[in-house]
Amino acid sequence: MVFATNVAFTVNKQTPITQRPAQAYATVINFRSSVGKRPGLEQKEARSHHVPLSNCVPGSLKRKRGEKGKKECDEATNLTTPSGNVATTSPNTALGRPVLNQRWQQRKPTKLRKGRTFDKGVDQDCWFTILSFADPAQLLEMRSKIASCYRLLRDFPMLWKHSRTFYYGGDMPGPPSELTEFQFAHLRHGHGCMSCVAPKTRKTYWAFLRRMCKACLMSKVIKEYEAMNLLRDANGQDISFLYKCLPSGIFDSWDNFGGVGPASTHAMKTMYLQSDVEKLVAEYIKDSEGRAADSEETRNWLATWLSAKIKVVEERHAFAKKMELWEESTRSSRSFEHQENKSARQVFFKEQALKLTPPITAKELESCPSYKRAIVIPKAPNNTSWDLLKPKLVKEAAELAAKGKMEESRPPTASTSGISTPSSSIDGQLPYTHSYLDKILGGQESRPFTSSTSASTSASTSASTSDVHILPNSTFGQPYAHPYLDMVLGPPPQRSHPF
Repeated sequence: MVFATNVAFTVNKQTPITQRPAQAYATVINFRSSVGKRPGLEQKEARSHHVPLSNCVPGSLKRKRGEKGKKECDEATNLTTPSGNVATTSPNTALGRPVLNQRWQQRKPTKLRKGRTFDKGVDQDCWFTILSFADPAQLLEMRSKIASCYRLLRDFPMLWKHSRTFYYGGDMPGPPSELTEFQFAHLRHGHGCMSCVAPKTRKTYWAFLRRMCKACLMSKVIKEYEAMNLLRDANGQDISFLYKCLPSGIFDSWDNFGGVGPASTHAMKTMYLQSDVEKLVAEYIKDSEGRAADSEETRNWLATWLSAKIKVVEERHAFAKKMELWEESTRSSRSFEHQENKSARQVFFKEQALKLTPPITAKELESCPSYKRAIVIPKAPNNTSWDLLKPKLVKEAAELAAKGKMEESRPPTASTSGISTPSSSIDGQLPYTHSYLDKILGGQESRPFTSSTSASTSASTSASTSDVHILPNSTFGQPYAHPYLDMVLGPPPQRSHPF
């Protein structure tokens, strides 16, 4: 600690140093005033200087005994002793280190400005690493819209494989030998019919390796007997044995695609692409040209050629079946996930609605149109979705509450006669006659129902409440009481049992 008086000094803002000093050192600061006690007498003032703290620096050796040690100590002292008003060279300069007040040149981050290109672009290895974690569908879109991505994906085709492996894992089957990674990604994630270029077509028929709409598919495929008629060589000879080298699909009687062929039941039809049949015939004619028909060399060549073609077709069929199973499982898992999200939205919205002031019950929520629309969205609920739904629910719940109060304030319209039938319809006569009941109950004719009749009927009914009326046409002759019919039609006449 240094004690000094009549001294004022400031510390300048220091520039951060990214490098560690090469040598530890201490700084000796002069706190003396510039004027001595006796005016007119000039004093030699020692300025601030750095003192190294290591023995490996020249001039910082320890003092040794003897003449040699004294000489080395004097040399070290001369390095730090000022001569006149100018300080000697500091050890920092001697060691080649920058002075502390020197500004270090720092590399600032690149400023992104619109319309200004970078002097140095991103390295291709960096782009390769970045795009390896992208979705294959996103890569396909970037390839068609960004020229630099098109060239990068063209020069590095393994990017498609890395992207597919990272995004889908090992569950998704890889492409067959006749497809590249880009072609496989285009079939799986592309849009549009490959024949008529309809933009909304998404269905890929893996048995034919085509993405087509149904109209184009039915115009491109042919039935089995039609394919057999096309299997002819240049001389018109039958080469129908080549049908094993053709990829096929199965269709039902309504021309709906059913999967990979060939068909194993009579209800399904085996169909081939006409272009595949024509391509196979042309390739066979080209490869067999100039070969003798019955030579041993031709037979060996034909066996090898057929086995290679059959192997490719079997590989395609196996790949198509795996892809169809994978897509089916993906759709089912996605639908299950969507259903879980919908259920979670219902629970989340009901819990949040009960926290409102006043709370909205589950019964009121189910009557709100906005709630019905919100719970069919297959996305997980969050605070943002609730913030969007909340004002709509509050408004609709208030409207429903006001509508319910209006219905409660409306006076009831009850019938004065005590029955559900309006009194105006029974003042003059009955709304209908009971000819069939009159016939069963004793042949009593129907008569108009008046107020006097009603009074007499009610009196007779009260007088004969204990009477039991027997239906004459009853099978077992069991007694049946008809209090309502007695009130309306009067009691039937008493008759003896038919037996």
